[in-house]
Amino acid sequence: MHKEKRYFIFGLVVGVVLAGVFLYSFAPRYSTVQSEGRIIKQDRWSGDAWRYSNGDWEKIVTSKHDWEKIDQALLEALDLKNPLMERKKALSLLRSEAPILKQLSDDDLLERIKYVHSKEIMINDYLNRVIKTKGEGQMSDVGGRMSEENQRAEDG
Repeated sequence: MHKEKRYFIFGLVVGVVLAGVFLYSFAPRYSTVQSEGRIIKQDRWSGDAWRYSNGDWEKIVTSKHDWEKIDQALLEALDLKNPLMERKKALSLLRSEAPILKQLSDDDLLERIKYVHSKEIMINDYLNRVIKTKGEGQMSDVGGRMSEENQRAEDG
């Protein structure tokens, strides 16, 4: 009986080692891909994916919606003629005026534009609402659209 226990333990250890070697070499769990300046790590076993951003891995959330069709319907509702061509022209003009933007891909640049623009709109909208609710009267818009001197000149 003592001999059988040794064989069992030996077989168990060899089996675990072989399974580990197999999983490590033939079935790695994570694969890392770099495309367009982005680093993406995907878990091959579960299908989850993460994007490396700002020194940290952010999980990429997938959805079952067909976003291309939804986006197309929204663009049609906005009645834009050809937003892709106009966008390319605008991006090239923007890059010619600010050379630091040439190092960014189109997608990265559009994400930064979206972030900066929406942030400024939300801040200005909030501060304008604060001014209106506090009863400051006819003060100028916070976004810099009109200064107080311009408002006085128009009034009087």
